[in-house]
Amino acid sequence: MAQWLAILFFALTLGAQEAREVRVQVLMTADLHGHVLPQDSYTLQPANHGWAKLATLIRGLRTANPNTVAVDCGDATQGEPINYVWSRLNSTLPEPSMAIMNSLGYSAMVVGGQELDHGLAQVRAMEDQAQFPWLAANVAFAADGRLAFTPYVKLDLGGVQVAVLGLAGVSPGGTSLGPSAGMSVSDGLIFQDPITVARAIIPQLREKEKVDMVVVALHGGAGKSSCPGGEDATAVCLATQVPGIDLILAGRSRQQMTTEANGVPILQAGFGGQALAQAEFVFQSRRRGRWELVSRQARILQPSADTPPDPQVMDLTAPLRAAVETYLNTFATNLATDLDGRWARMEDTAVMNLLHTVAHQATGAQVTALPTPGSRLFIPKGVTSVRQFYALFPNDQRIARIRVTGRQLRAYLENAARFYNFSHNPDLFNRSVAPEDFDTLDGCSYALDISRPVGQRVVELTFQDQPVKDDQEFTLGLPTSRLAGSGGYLEAMGWTGKPDFVSAEPFRNLVLDYVLSRPTLAPAPGDTWRIIPSLDRERVLAQQP
Repeated sequence: MAQWLAILFFALTLGAQEAREVRVQVLMTADLHGHVLPQDSYTLQPANHGWAKLATLIRGLRTANPNTVAVDCGDATQGEPINYVWSRLNSTLPEPSMAIMNSLGYSAMVVGGQELDHGLAQVRAMEDQAQFPWLAANVAFAADGRLAFTPYVKLDLGGVQVAVLGLAGVSPGGTSLGPSAGMSVSDGLIFQDPITVARAIIPQLREKEKVDMVVVALHGGAGKSSCPGGEDATAVCLATQVPGIDLILAGRSRQQMTTEANGVPILQAGFGGQALAQAEFVFQSRRRGRWELVSRQARILQPSADTPPDPQVMDLTAPLRAAVETYLNTFATNLATDLDGRWARMEDTAVMNLLHTVAHQATGAQVTALPTPGSRLFIPKGVTSVRQFYALFPNDQRIARIRVTGRQLRAYLENAARFYNFSHNPDLFNRSVAPEDFDTLDGCSYALDISRPVGQRVVELTFQDQPVKDDQEFTLGLPTSRLAGSGGYLEAMGWTGKPDFVSAEPFRNLVLDYVLSRPTLAPAPGDTWRIIPSLDRERVLAQQP
């Protein structure tokens, strides 16, 4: 009898061991772009975004479940004034995003394109401060093929073996999604197809590393529902073409998203710390040494007005934030006219004249193309500060010069014209096109007739008072983000090749140099483009994003 009781006790004990449950929590941020405080850096108005509020959510979730992996999908270290002041003026202090992620116990960060905009030397300086690996399995040195970053990290979470594979996105033309055009040449980096790389590595993770869960962290988009479909479909392509993936974390496209493709959950956490992505995978040990996934769920969490800023984040960044305020409050110039961003997407304006003037001087291009500032941008005439002008072009992208044909110039404008619906529609704006993806051109004259279908809207396109011919050649100055695929302009033009010139300094710095060198500034609107039919300002003001 005692023997049978012992056997029964052993069986029950073994069954309890085999039924052991582990909940693996994955937290994901992306595209923070240096946002720390819950306020707009330029208007100083409150905003429910930034590291300070996200950190409060993250610490609470980690406390509730210690089996947590936290991953950032890139573009964390460039965009806000705090990033500029650290990288250019005061790098003796801790890099803010690395200090914050260290304090939150992050497991990994994917290298974003705007990390690489700093240049490889400063990338290494930031990477050295991180207490977690920077991941990019598809970025290598051209000279010998060595990987430039760690490909993946393997973690033990309550006995469940989890691998996080990092991938930098690649545009249809094969360039990296974010580094300034030419950066991969000067720093000797090549960017390999993420699908091909994932196909090679994931079987190794499953068979040799014996992992129970594979998370792919991608600095690339999940905006398209089908594959192929350009860089915005990279996450979907991974899910449908690469077996063995349990979860995809996607960044760069700035959207908040929970979706699935081929049964694989895909998460995106949005932009600027507006949200945190969370996934929970429940595993049970059914057989000795093997885990079975029994359930999963995913959601997007947003801080609220009542979410308190994290005290540790505030303390860690306090010295650098003080330096930032001193810099932003520096006198810039006496402005003779208002710079009003509200009308920049409907007519030629003084603010765009200023930006195009700097772009022409920097590139020497015949024609320049630049995105319009936000409709909230307004710099009143009078005494101004660096803070106000910094907002004109807040990120660190460069300005480049390429060679295009008249046909490509027209295609560029047709792509911009997608921003508008038909003029007779109740809603004037195409909400599927991001406001920052509407560009205007200077150096040529044109009109956009939005009573016509998309693709047939560019009319009256002239250069030096002569109609532009399809085979005519031009030099075009444009932001390097466009050469990296943003806004679809590269694809629309069908442009391939390398730029003739890339500025050594970010375009924002060139604008500030131009402004600060002039005690008074009086930019004036030109008369280079217009919209047909003429738009009602009240309608634009009421509807524009």
